[in-house]
Amino acid sequence: MGYLIIPASKEYGEIERMKIGLVGDGGREHAIARKIAESSQAELFVAAKNINHGIRSIAKGYAQLNMTDLDGIVAYFEQNQVGLVVIGPEATLIAGIVDKLRAKGILAVGPTQQQARLEGDKSFMRYLLNEKIGWGSPAWKLVASIKEAEAFIRSQGEVVVKPVGLTGGRGVRVMGVQLKDINEALSFIQELLETNSSVLLEEKVIGQEFSRLAFICDGKVIPMPVMQDFKYAYDGDKGMMTGGMGTYSFADGKMPFLTSDEIKTADKLLEEVIAALEKETGEPYRGFLYGQFMITRSGLRLIEFNVRLGDPEALNVNTLLEGDSAQLFEKLASGKLSKADVQFKPMASVVKYLVPEEYPGKLTHDYFFNLDENKVSEADFTLIQASVMKTGETEWKALGSRTMAIVGLGQEPAALAEKIDALIDELKPQGLRYRKDVGNRDNILQKVEMMNRIRGVRK
Repeated sequence: MGYLIIPASKEYGEIERMKIGLVGDGGREHAIARKIAESSQAELFVAAKNINHGIRSIAKGYAQLNMTDLDGIVAYFEQNQVGLVVIGPEATLIAGIVDKLRAKGILAVGPTQQQARLEGDKSFMRYLLNEKIGWGSPAWKLVASIKEAEAFIRSQGEVVVKPVGLTGGRGVRVMGVQLKDINEALSFIQELLETNSSVLLEEKVIGQEFSRLAFICDGKVIPMPVMQDFKYAYDGDKGMMTGGMGTYSFADGKMPFLTSDEIKTADKLLEEVIAALEKETGEPYRGFLYGQFMITRSGLRLIEFNVRLGDPEALNVNTLLEGDSAQLFEKLASGKLSKADVQFKPMASVVKYLVPEEYPGKLTHDYFFNLDENKVSEADFTLIQASVMKTGETEWKALGSRTMAIVGLGQEPAALAEKIDALIDELKPQGLRYRKDVGNRDNILQKVEMMNRIRGVRK
């Protein structure tokens, strides 16, 4: 696929601009691109599979490339003398883009190929927790046959079924939710084993999930605000798993259903995992890490790791992040970032994704809709574009996944969520839906009550 290059602008006088590369074209990357574009020191060059109008409108260069065409991506950045690259998609990281960039003398924000196994190989992640850390993992087993699977399920009761590799957040199924009983679970496992040599089974744990993301710089863990992601397709955590329908965070960076000690325990696990991973690979980790945790009757459990910014969490983070991101990313990629370099606005945040009615299933027809970007900004919110094509001034076409998100900052999530709901109801984008319970006051209170009950019976 050839390059699509935005014409270069005139020289910027005596100011030497930092040429920053960005890989990816989703909502996460649009949020990162917007933050980089705020810097007076940065020029943005993008390598992406599809055209994201929001990203292209603020980039100096834009090349359409396959996200695993590592040589093509590196060549594009070399041709444009890019000195620093931020990578969004997990597939590109797992394929080894960071190793190739560094071999060419280009700074990169992201883990090496060996370190990216933490996300790309779920069995490696569980091995690291069990053998090198010794705590934080639910019971699990890697099975290669139906006989093994049935034995583990009968020993544990209900389980979570996970493909070993990447699924984009949509391959996981839970007994008692998407899988009615052991027969449905075994049928799904058999389906997975037809195309995979093994499947990961984990005990089903009950509690509240939360996201703890961090900048990782040569062993240092610099946490971001705690967030909660809404994975299920519909209100009340119904339907199939998705890439994430929305997220919220509080102004103090904590969660009302978590204690300070529980957050510290999550941070401790992040620190121990990074220390073990750097020792295992012999390489410094310079990038993002996303830990998805759950507080259960038995304490904290690690659900999964992502070796990049989560999506939707990236939308919250980049809206809350203060300061010059070009300088921050350069320090991160060169191993010089410290906690003093990272500041977040003391505000709450809410993100709500708009998705086609059939999402996360395959679309059976085209979705065209109208949405005026100006009305979003006039309401003091931010519109983030993802899997969507702009076809006119206010006309859009959904491309199959999450189309766009509305992001807001304020004093507390519930009021923000109500305002976003009202705005979406006013905009009325045809054929799209969203989750109304993201950031909802009653939803948050129910989670506080649930955790109080769980702590009352903790073993």
